[in-house]
Amino acid sequence: MLILALGFIWFLNHAQKKITQGKLNEQELSMFYQKEMLLNTVKTKENERTRIAKELHDDVSSQLGIINLNLYALSKRIPQDEEITKLIDQITTSLKSSTERTRSISHELMPIMFRKYGLHEAFKELQAQINLPDMLKFTIENDFLIKITDDFKLLHIYRIVQELTNNTLKYAKASIIKINFEENNKDLSMTYIDNGVGIDFEKIKYGLGLSNVKTRVSLLDGNITIKSSKNKGFKVKINFPNYD
Repeated sequence: MLILALGFIWFLNHAQKKITQGKLNEQELSMFYQKEMLLNTVKTKENERTRIAKELHDDVSSQLGIINLNLYALSKRIPQDEEITKLIDQITTSLKSSTERTRSISHELMPIMFRKYGLHEAFKELQAQINLPDMLKFTIENDFLIKITDDFKLLHIYRIVQELTNNTLKYAKASIIKINFEENNKDLSMTYIDNGVGIDFEKIKYGLGLSNVKTRVSLLDGNITIKSSKNKGFKVKINFPNYD
């Protein structure tokens, strides 16, 4: 009876372990497929961004340039008077504004510097665009520590920085943005700080921007910590593997 009882207990424990392991395997498989679906979704979006950016840069900008040249040629052929000159000037100004906006949107969708020269040059361009004398100081330090070579992972890092800076520019009223990279064994730590008005998480839920940041961090197999409070600035710390 004792042997039967012990055997029965062993059988129950063994069965329970198999059931538990099966559930863990199912959860791991489910998480794997969820991550694969998320990765494919992000890749599809990035490919579409690249396509639209190329269309804007190569086609729309080119057509606006041709229209501008034709307008200039037309202005030399028609009789000039005050009303016509004023109208041509208005059209020229609108064309110039549309061309600059088209180029700006194209660069936001897929920065030319990133596509041609990589992450570090794209960071330099981003700093040059955001820095405003006597208004906003933006620095990125130690980005040379990034050892990742996979372009898609590097694009995640760029998009994270882009999203965080856009969030600061829109809402924070900050005068300083500082990003610093540090090595930690095989991992890399990225710290983002601004001295703006901060976020009161009790009143404001995560917006689309921060949700996108968290999604890209997960695709880098990293983790993220956000600290902020009203009128006390904004700090983000992200850790992720520093290899492909």
